[in-house]
Amino acid sequence: MTNGAEQLKFHKVPYYYTLMLTIISIGLVVYSFFGNNAPESLQIPSIVSGLVFGSLTYFMWNTSCPFCKRPFSKKEKIDWRENLGVKKEPYTYHSAVYHYSDGTKENVPDSKKTILRDKKYDLHYYICKKCGYGSDKEWNEEKGKWLGEDPKPRIIRKKGSAVNIGFEDGTSSKKKAPRKPFDNKTKRNVKDRAGDKCQVCGRNGKDIHHINKDRTNNRLSNLIFLCPTCHDEADRGHPPQQRLRELAKRQAVTKTKHV
Repeated sequence: MTNGAEQLKFHKVPYYYTLMLTIISIGLVVYSFFGNNAPESLQIPSIVSGLVFGSLTYFMWNTSCPFCKRPFSKKEKIDWRENLGVKKEPYTYHSAVYHYSDGTKENVPDSKKTILRDKKYDLHYYICKKCGYGSDKEWNEEKGKWLGEDPKPRIIRKKGSAVNIGFEDGTSSKKKAPRKPFDNKTKRNVKDRAGDKCQVCGRNGKDIHHINKDRTNNRLSNLIFLCPTCHDEADRGHPPQQRLRELAKRQAVTKTKHV
């Protein structure tokens, strides 16, 4: 039931416009990272604008009336809230956690455990502050909340850290090992071999990438000079390692021939 307030016409619904700006911002993000000759200065502004407009769109949509579409009109009627009771539901957590001497933590592999836990459900009712929609309890939402304290995992104290150092039982971590610093000679050799250009796209290079992702292997055959965009792609596996090795080797041969 409404109080007679008119429903907003399509072209007057504000979050449609912020959604459009969000889509444009996402397009600019994609272009700034993957487009040819895209300026790097476009990356941060496009990401920020995408986050801002995306958050604003979600907030306006989440607080808008289902009938009149006006944002920021959602108001909960606390006195209408209904208790739907408690249900037993599966709850999954890690029952054991490594605590290392350097303060880092890590879930113990294969320690996931599922238990039955109480979850309380309520039916929440809302009403539009602008048009009155919801006065017949047609605007409602079911919400659940876990009861009691979260299960506490068993703490296993260990020496060392969670970065593949000092494990007492010989296990390893999926986290990256510390990077071995490049010496000046290695940096110069990599840059000279590439001619200070990205060895994938040919733009100005900036980063040295470990082809096999072993950050302690600083051999010249494992290094390639890339721009930030291609470096991000290489970290995701594009192009594959074999192709990177071919590009690095071909660039080196080409440069040697021209010297």
